[in-house]
Amino acid sequence: MPHLQQQPFTSRFISAVLQFPTRSAMSAGSDVYSYAEMLSYVTGIMEVIGDQIPGEDCVAVADHNDVYTYASFIALNLLGKTYVPVNPSNPEKYNQQIIQQTEIRTILSSAAFQCGETRVLSNRIEPVSNDQKLRDAVSASSRPAYILFTSGSTGKPKGVPVGNHQLNAFFDFFSEKARFDFGPDDRFLQVYETTFDVSVFSAFMPLFSGACMYLLPKKNFVYLEIPQMLADKEITVLSMVPSVLHYLHPYFSRMKFEKLRYSFFSGDRLFQRLTEAWSTCIPNAEIINCYGPTETTIVCTYYPWRKNKSAEESLNGVVPIGKAFSGMDYILVDNELNEVSPGASGELCFSGTQVIDRYLQEEFKENFFDIAFHGRRRKFYRTGDRVQVNRDGNLLFIGRVDSQLKINGYRVEPAEIESVLSKLSGNKQAAVIAWQGKEGFSSLCAFLEGEGDEHEVLGEMKKHLPLQSIPRKIVFLEKMPMNGNGKIDRQELLRFV
Repeated sequence: MPHLQQQPFTSRFISAVLQFPTRSAMSAGSDVYSYAEMLSYVTGIMEVIGDQIPGEDCVAVADHNDVYTYASFIALNLLGKTYVPVNPSNPEKYNQQIIQQTEIRTILSSAAFQCGETRVLSNRIEPVSNDQKLRDAVSASSRPAYILFTSGSTGKPKGVPVGNHQLNAFFDFFSEKARFDFGPDDRFLQVYETTFDVSVFSAFMPLFSGACMYLLPKKNFVYLEIPQMLADKEITVLSMVPSVLHYLHPYFSRMKFEKLRYSFFSGDRLFQRLTEAWSTCIPNAEIINCYGPTETTIVCTYYPWRKNKSAEESLNGVVPIGKAFSGMDYILVDNELNEVSPGASGELCFSGTQVIDRYLQEEFKENFFDIAFHGRRRKFYRTGDRVQVNRDGNLLFIGRVDSQLKINGYRVEPAEIESVLSKLSGNKQAAVIAWQGKEGFSSLCAFLEGEGDEHEVLGEMKKHLPLQSIPRKIVFLEKMPMNGNGKIDRQELLRFV
């Protein structure tokens, strides 16, 4: 059933402007913009949209990590249109697929950018102060707020339309003061590409709270710039993918960020040993592990980390992903989509206020299914992740349903092997994939960052894992290949076998 029209989720920004017009909203390098100034950029871009592309409901925005990029997102959303972020660093062919699937005719960009024959319209405008005109233009809409693209199993980008109703539910959860007391004195660090959904939290949560968003410089991005920004800008709220900790770990002894109040993680497994080490660098911060596919609107579970409690609850060295947000229900199912018995592991499936209605493409509809739940039929989304529930009701991540491997008839879970390998190597990045050799059967291949002795590492692994879980070979890499979301690119690893 289609949702009724809802207020744009970015209307919260206007409320913040009215409360904190002179406070800093965004810091980008040496440029700092107050809430009133940022609103004037939004108003100016709204005028451009109204004059140049009034009839287009879906518009792309090239991410140039500047005030024009974020002001364009807000402007389009306030006008009731759908925005689609595109990364200029991605291959043009990939961006063209996105443009074709969304039938977009115009891309807003603050710098030179080309994507086939698609029209590129400059959003590098002079700010316009016309608050009344802006309020008159704000439009409720049943259209998606934005569309993000994730990797599809067919190799074709999979479009995920997220509506204002889902985003309003998400931000309602994080705006509950008894849970997270974000306020105008906070300083958020935005480290993500805007094509990665967690950027929506890092960018808009500060703008809805009267806080300031600090943009991590993009052109020279290295992980070590994060601690530099934490120190120089006295950041209080940070969200990162867990893989960043692997790179920062050698420098933990030199790090102390006493201003940090919240350290959020999402997007991949968070390892207990690394988290415990990181906690010594941020003595005054809460560590929150979050989980959620793009289809459940950014994240939809959370787990407040506690040193001793989390060590007991971790599975395969991985911190729990916790409990579901209010308004979200879940079930665990087997391969036939039947609920598993209590205590058993199963595929995690969600229903509720943050779950998308559908994909952009009809071909991916099998990721949803209907099942009787608490006396009525409900639609659930299949995450593809295998979990179990502990006695405290916290979800424990085990691994991907489709990544569980069968080696010589035995079921093997890569996450378990990676946990052991990382622990043995001093918390270095580790990955395990299935590799089909010339003999025609599958073997395990492990990858480890840095240098080492393959026979020595394999010998140590044999002390901790059964024979079927021992990789046939270990490849040492200077650095793991990563995708744009900061996760290990496992497909790219096949090149090194």
